[in-house]
Amino acid sequence: MAACNSSPERAAPALENTLTIGIPESTGGGPNVGMRELTTGFSLEGLTQVGVDGKATPRLAEKWVWENDFRRLRLTLRSGVILHDGSTPDATRVADALRAQISRPGNRALYPSFSAITEVRADTDRDLIIELSEPSAFLPEDLDLSLGIGPNNVGSGPFRPVKSDSGELIFERFDQYYLGTPQVERVVLKPFETLRTAWTSLLRDEVDMVTDVPPDAVEFIRNDQIQVIGFGRWYQYLIAFNSRRPPFDSPVVRRALNLAVDRQGLIRNALQDRGSPSTGPLWPQYWAYDDSIAPYTYDPGLAQSLLESAGYREATAPRGGGLSPARLRFTCLIPQGFSVWERLALEIQKELYNIGVDMQFQVVPFQKFDALFREGTFDAALIDIISGPTPARPYIFWQSTRRYKGFNVFGYENPEAERLFEVLRTTTNEGAVRSATRRLQSVMLDDPPALFLVWSRRTPAVRREFNVVQAPDRDPLLTLWRWTHSSEPVTSTQ
Repeated sequence: MAACNSSPERAAPALENTLTIGIPESTGGGPNVGMRELTTGFSLEGLTQVGVDGKATPRLAEKWVWENDFRRLRLTLRSGVILHDGSTPDATRVADALRAQISRPGNRALYPSFSAITEVRADTDRDLIIELSEPSAFLPEDLDLSLGIGPNNVGSGPFRPVKSDSGELIFERFDQYYLGTPQVERVVLKPFETLRTAWTSLLRDEVDMVTDVPPDAVEFIRNDQIQVIGFGRWYQYLIAFNSRRPPFDSPVVRRALNLAVDRQGLIRNALQDRGSPSTGPLWPQYWAYDDSIAPYTYDPGLAQSLLESAGYREATAPRGGGLSPARLRFTCLIPQGFSVWERLALEIQKELYNIGVDMQFQVVPFQKFDALFREGTFDAALIDIISGPTPARPYIFWQSTRRYKGFNVFGYENPEAERLFEVLRTTTNEGAVRSATRRLQSVMLDDPPALFLVWSRRTPAVRREFNVVQAPDRDPLLTLWRWTHSSEPVTSTQ
């Protein structure tokens, strides 16, 4: 994507209530930071949508029911839906679109239930049947993936794309959107190389919104003309360990490093109090999550004792090469150009140094980072990984590769975790789900696959002339079709 590094005069919009959005770090190709996600969310929709608690709710499908001992899911499509080309998405067209998505290898890795699907067919104009080889409780939640209908991938969302090139994407409102005509008439997405260039462009009145503001700039940006809106994401920062390599083949070492980090201090110093502590892979707002299970506490003394018990005794002299004394030394892979990640890495490095662990950095361009990560060519890697709101997300990263070919490039293997993941994947019994979730929380504390750090927050900033409708702890762009625009900026009352 071409970056906007200058300060050109802002062109007069064709429509008065045009929303121009700056997308920071769009050129890095990093996780969840580019323009593709927003493009999909504006124009395409799924059969279901997933709430903060991890439960599926209706979208293009108005209801569904399990049949044949949970080996068949019958979905009834919502009536009154019109696609951007003016046509109606009947069950036959939706079945074709869903089969196309299921056939993609990337989707089969990302959505665990797809590997159990044996057939997708229309039963009536509005009834869709999905046959399974075995029960898969993840299926309703997995059906939130966005569907493009027909050979042109026509969407049903509140905005339809009208322009796409390297400099910007443009969407116009879809007047026949089944939930109501959006008030914002046009949305323009512009890419920026860095967080800083994006939010300074907002201050210069070149854009109306940026999708993320760095923590240390939030109070600087907030003023009578600009509102700042924070929300919790289903992503968490963590340092993933390569469990195939020593010392990370030892659960004791992995547990010790989790005890060595002051997560509240990390949130305070690196994120300016915008985040919440994480000590495991499961989303804490998931409906079956057990809050009574005690998480890791900050205990550097116990961390050192565990490392001693694992044979990593305190070093008294350098091991050569000009390096400082260390009981344990490893290299952490970090993508270049992601400022928040870099601040987190430096804070963690200091924390680990206090217990005699030397974490060195290998900072590489994102494309190389991604290649090394997928190959498993690393000791450890700092990543921002989706982990919620359902167990299907941690399942694809931490379930054994012997069972499921997802994204477990870490070599993590734990027989009890594998059994519990399978319970969560196959049962729809709420009592069994609660029991398995509780037990899995404990297993992941005893044998953590990573150094879990912080559930991240995103902080968009929007001009006050746009009246933002917020859903609790959700991205406000999800309700963009309900926003309104004032001809005069709103004065802050905060």
